[in-house]
Amino acid sequence: MKTDNHVLIVGAGIVGLTAAALLSQTNKHYCIHVIDINKPVNSHFNEDYDLRVSALSRGSIDVFKKLRIWEKILAKRAFPYRNMKVWDANNGADGSTAIYFEASNYGLAELGFITENNQVHAELRGLIETTDVSLHYETSIKSIEKSKNRDGLAIQLSNNQNLNIDLLIGADGANSATRELFDIEIKKHDYERKAFVVHVETESDHLDTAWQRFLSDGPIALLPLGKNEASIVWSTTTQQIELIKNLTSDSLNRLLSEATDHVLGNLKVISEYASFDLKYQHAKTYTKDNFVVIGDAAHCIHPLAGQGLNLGIADASYLVDVMNNTLIKHEYIGDRYSLRVFERERKSANWMMLNFVDMLHKLFLNSSNIIENLRGFGMRLFNRNSFIKRYAMKKALGIDI
Repeated sequence: MKTDNHVLIVGAGIVGLTAAALLSQTNKHYCIHVIDINKPVNSHFNEDYDLRVSALSRGSIDVFKKLRIWEKILAKRAFPYRNMKVWDANNGADGSTAIYFEASNYGLAELGFITENNQVHAELRGLIETTDVSLHYETSIKSIEKSKNRDGLAIQLSNNQNLNIDLLIGADGANSATRELFDIEIKKHDYERKAFVVHVETESDHLDTAWQRFLSDGPIALLPLGKNEASIVWSTTTQQIELIKNLTSDSLNRLLSEATDHVLGNLKVISEYASFDLKYQHAKTYTKDNFVVIGDAAHCIHPLAGQGLNLGIADASYLVDVMNNTLIKHEYIGDRYSLRVFERERKSANWMMLNFVDMLHKLFLNSSNIIENLRGFGMRLFNRNSFIKRYAMKKALGIDI
């Protein structure tokens, strides 16, 4: 068995750094390089909330506990959500078709935590800087070819550093350059929607609850932050985004209050806002010899279920397990046969979640009376069936409950 296993991770976002951190803490001998084409982000703690927040599942939290950074994230700022309520615009939040989840029903203290992406990233980067991982920003792959005297890849970086790599991990996002380098095709379609994100002050207590209302143009979510504060993620049309840009502050406050059905009373915007495109995207294969894609490089999901980052963290965790088991069996980490274990598990799990969310998105956009009636019937059935609700929670939380 090789005593040195050289790994290059392309992409220093949360998923890429999670993979690097997990690899660095195993008892296997990895030589790890991480590169990112961008400049390093400011990792200093800011009193203002980061616009990009994520609903971390308990499965993701368990990974961060394993890395011993979860307590640090909690100490800075993280917000529990103990309940979740989902309802159709054709019915109220307290109507018969509204779906309600309570952590206490599953013996849990909370369903998960709302965290700011920049704070999670900062803790991961701080951890990486205490390890032997070599981290380079503003760096990309200049050339790549098969090694002449070994099984791996000969890579030259844009900083003219030469590396001999056994495994290249593409964690470089939805527009992955590494995925294109290895000619991996993707299945994709544009939702013709944008996600509008902003933070608001709420008139009513959010009750540690994540609220989501399905409108005719897409879902709008209220994610709990501090006391009487929430983050809005609204999947809406480009036309609506353009309209928002021309609204006064008071008009925007009224629009958001009405869109959320005043479930938390009148809302007041307390941050800048941003928007980003929404798309479905899934790689047709995750692996080739000496190469694997994870996170958004492998899959992009609609944000209505809040699962995008969780799927990427699960990818990173399972890939490291597969790599470690490969070495235990005295096999080669760059062999596609070994990597296929990762692909079979994660591609299947990701496919199920991507397509379930895609189906929900299409179902709630359909305004025919027949579909509306079937939708209402299905939501009432779901709410009354404890087995289905528990199964849904198990998949969403990433744990056995």
